[in-house]
Amino acid sequence: MDAARLLLFSGGLAIFFSSLLGVAMLVPMQPWGQRLVAKAKLKPIGAAHLDWIVLALMQGLAAGVIVGFDLSVSPWAAWALVFGGWANPLPYVFRAFGVNAFAFAGPLHQRLAAALGGLSSAAILYGWAVILTGAWTAWPP
Repeated sequence: MDAARLLLFSGGLAIFFSSLLGVAMLVPMQPWGQRLVAKAKLKPIGAAHLDWIVLALMQGLAAGVIVGFDLSVSPWAAWALVFGGWANPLPYVFRAFGVNAFAFAGPLHQRLAAALGGLSSAAILYGWAVILTGAWTAWPP
């Protein structure tokens, strides 16, 4: 699968997943659903929901840049954006369950969660650096 198709598929899948998450977030707001849901905080889950949508759109834009500039992009760059797009919202999910994944401190599970967030951010930066470098060298078309 070429890089643009991979990014488009992953972005579409992330939109679908985030939409399902949005529906699931309605359950605790229903009178019958409050007892079915664990004691997770809903605000960080909402932040993750929006982050997955934004990062899905980012993957779509990356695919558009690849196609628009007719780039041959390393699969590593595309997979880095896919990994980053899926893993970057996880610190919000961890926070919903009491783990502060935004601070590299505390117990091992907190540091591992924070490292995952940092790694996902680095992967996004790497993927964009590769794609934009290719676009810059292809400019003007």
